Amino acid sequence: MNLSNLAWKNIWRNKVRSGVILGAIAIGLFAGTFLLAFMTGWIYGTAKDDIDTQFSHIQIHDTAFSANNDISACFDRDDVERRGKACLAAAQAQTTYRLNLTGMLASPHNVVGVTARGITEDEEMQVTDVWKYIPDTSGVFLTDDTRMAIVISRKIADKLKVKLRSKIVFTFQDVRGDMQSLAFRVCGIYKTTNGMFDEGYVFVRYSEVFDYTGLPQGAVHEAAIRLPDFETCDMVAPQLKSIFTDMDVRDWRELNPPLAMYFTIIDYMAFIIVGIFLLALSFGIINTMLMAVLERARELGMLGAIGMSKAKIFNMIMLETVFLTLFGSVIGIILAVALILPLIETGIDLSFFMADLMEDYGFSSVIYPVTNLKMFVQILFLVIIAGILSAIYPARKALKMKPLEAIREL
Repeated sequence: MNLSNLAWKNIWRNKVRSGVILGAIAIGLFAGTFLLAFMTGWIYGTAKDDIDTQFSHIQIHDTAFSANNDISACFDRDDVERRGKACLAAAQAQTTYRLNLTGMLASPHNVVGVTARGITEDEEMQVTDVWKYIPDTSGVFLTDDTRMAIVISRKIADKLKVKLRSKIVFTFQDVRGDMQSLAFRVCGIYKTTNGMFDEGYVFVRYSEVFDYTGLPQGAVHEAAIRLPDFETCDMVAPQLKSIFTDMDVRDWRELNPPLAMYFTIIDYMAFIIVGIFLLALSFGIINTMLMAVLERARELGMLGAIGMSKAKIFNMIMLETVFLTLFGSVIGIILAVALILPLIETGIDLSFFMADLMEDYGFSSVIYPVTNLKMFVQILFLVIIAGILSAIYPARKALKMKPLEAIREL
């Protein structure tokens, strides 16, 4: 009989014992796979939300502006467009140019510190998706005819105790050091999944605030670039840095180092999470296989007596352990995938017990699990390694069986 077939049949000689360890492995891999997909989705989702609403994939600034947000540290929009045109066109990039004005936003009830982004609405809507977070009942994203319009967040609106169409005053210091106070009317109220972003940013039209800044014609503080995906960003960022050597070019990783660190950890997350589960399960697998070997002492001794080599006995025990581990793992992964697939579309809403706590720290409260081929390859690799390592001690024990002693005991 083929050694693999024999090993498979041996697993089911004691169905209860094998069933118990299979169940333990399946539950462990189910939990590990689901947790891995959940954590990966959390990090990917957070990175995507931050890029879509706040950072974009790449930002370009004057070096002095990056250091201290100096309003006079600007650059010429036309110059950047001309120098980066070929590179950005080849990458199918979308670019928006902004003024970033730090100041105070006041209503009759309260005052808050904010950064007002002076934007061209059509450009901004191609690069960021803040406009998607404005409900139909909460206005529009600077797309109506309201003069001196401003878009604020729900958090800021609550702090200032204002609503749609309310008047508020934004005060900032121009390049000459003079204070400028501009009255705006609220035309839209947004609420993203990042509470920290919501507390700090409002949006106004570039054309309506530029004349009050004292900056030269065509000046901007920031170019925010949106690319098709992360891989394109990794290729384009070095090219832009070589083009704009006199400016500060940063990709999303440099703009948000903590998030970049979490993103990098994803590559090792399978080894960490699934490895912990398999390490715990390995003790159960070793115990089960050791019991099976000791119960079959006479049988293994007889196999040696009739001519089966020690290598074949060793391989048979190894195959039994690996088959047991793989079969239980496959069951667990299938169960995890069956649960994950519907949640990829609907997400897991954690707000029912964490309220807005996660959003206050910049994380979405709705998590969409993420799976990919690389994840399953890593899991399969870990399962095989765990099976082999768990089989070594029971297999070595089997090799110590002495054929003659086994025959005498029969």
